[in-house]
Amino acid sequence: MNRGVIPHYGPRHWPHYGLLTLVALVVMLPSFLYGPGATHSVSFNYIWTSQFGAAMQQGDLYPRWLPDSFEGLGSPAFFFYPPLAYWLTGGLDALGLSTLQAINMGAFLLLAASGIAMHLWLTHRGTHPLVGSLIYMLLPYHQLDFWVRGALAEFAAFVWIPLIALAIDRLPHRRGVLLLALSYAGLLITHLPTAMLAGFFLITPLVAVRAWPDRAILLSAASAGALAIALAGFYLVPALTLQDAISSQMLWTPGYQPAAWTIWTLSPGLMPCIALALAILAWPTRSVWAVIVVAGGMAALNLIFFLWDIPPLGRAQFPWRLLGIVEFAAVTALMTYYPSIVRAGIAAALLIPPYIYVTGVAIANMDRPVDYAKMARQMPDAAEYLPVGFDRALIGEGRIANLSQYRDLPKGPEIEVKQAGSVSLHRAAFPIWRVTRDGREVPSTGPVITFAAQPGLYRVERVMIWQEAAGALCTLAAALLALLAGLGRLPGLPARRRHPLTPATA
Repeated sequence: MNRGVIPHYGPRHWPHYGLLTLVALVVMLPSFLYGPGATHSVSFNYIWTSQFGAAMQQGDLYPRWLPDSFEGLGSPAFFFYPPLAYWLTGGLDALGLSTLQAINMGAFLLLAASGIAMHLWLTHRGTHPLVGSLIYMLLPYHQLDFWVRGALAEFAAFVWIPLIALAIDRLPHRRGVLLLALSYAGLLITHLPTAMLAGFFLITPLVAVRAWPDRAILLSAASAGALAIALAGFYLVPALTLQDAISSQMLWTPGYQPAAWTIWTLSPGLMPCIALALAILAWPTRSVWAVIVVAGGMAALNLIFFLWDIPPLGRAQFPWRLLGIVEFAAVTALMTYYPSIVRAGIAAALLIPPYIYVTGVAIANMDRPVDYAKMARQMPDAAEYLPVGFDRALIGEGRIANLSQYRDLPKGPEIEVKQAGSVSLHRAAFPIWRVTRDGREVPSTGPVITFAAQPGLYRVERVMIWQEAAGALCTLAAALLALLAGLGRLPGLPARRRHPLTPATA
């Protein structure tokens, strides 16, 4: 692609988009027929999608509190977990699809969208967009995320990665700043660990390459980053300031720390094979993409000593989450040259074990029965969203909490107390709940709402906390700035792009 020339994204590419959508449908067809199966996150996908759908049907478009989780105690899951993937599946559930088909349809749309996003990026670069986007969709870690892990939010993150690269290549033009802000904000409200990893392993090296001949890129990139964080403020402010109100220590148990995963504890036929194959394909380009692939692959296998002990990288939980970014960079590099038959053959041979693994586990998952009726009764949410002070000894196998001691507590928003004493309710304690009597607040404690009562009528009311208000104001202010920038009403953003990261310079 010639410098300064905006590529054509119009109708002539629509057949490509149609083919990518068809391929996504073919890939997802087994799940539509037999799935989604007993993946690692099957219970969370089911209970979160079903509760999102029920809330959205009632007009609550952002249900941060899930009332049926933990056998009706409730869960503040979406004060902390990014909502975008479940807006999609929950919205489909609210429109009338069954919960399982809403999950399948959501995954299909996300897979197709990731291919289209990659097509936009490679069209911009002028490097075999159809072939590259098909490879991106079908690479093993992309598939593993859905078929094995059931990591719906991380699966959705694949959509944003190509758009972030496209935005950086358009800096410091106004459209580049806006696209970077919107796409990174989208990633922040989709999957926070991937957003953090993208900041270090994708955005930083790409901005550095762009800024080397033009330091003005730094200011435009920093502006876009700040705007992205502000746009995601409605989610980030509560998520980052309310950690002390839940059992957040469960997020950092040994199996959820990146440093605990090494090349010796990873299956040699899975993550190491993927990382090595991608490095073999990318390295001949001697480009920033090859650096991202090699460095990211080594980090994913925990081969860079002490890396995952550095804050905030330790919050990524699993180092191999980097493979999504590595796959993107590898495809970008691969589309700039024709690998030799030997090189392509070695890489293909290395990818056979991961594909065998993903296929075998996917078949086993779809064949394994899932007791959705029991799941719907108990709604076993993630243990980290239990209220602070919950007895961790009650958390058993599979991180499922034993909640039997709370089942007979009084339920509902009101309780008539007949005699003085301590009263506990069947609702998890969280700062959004306020107990009142005759309109006056009554102090309460946790882990379930407990208060000292005198005879009378008590109510439990949902209140908006300052974190929700501050986050909403932050997002509204950022949205106004983005609108003004889009209309060209903000100074300092040039109208023309310069020095793109084309294959010639990348």
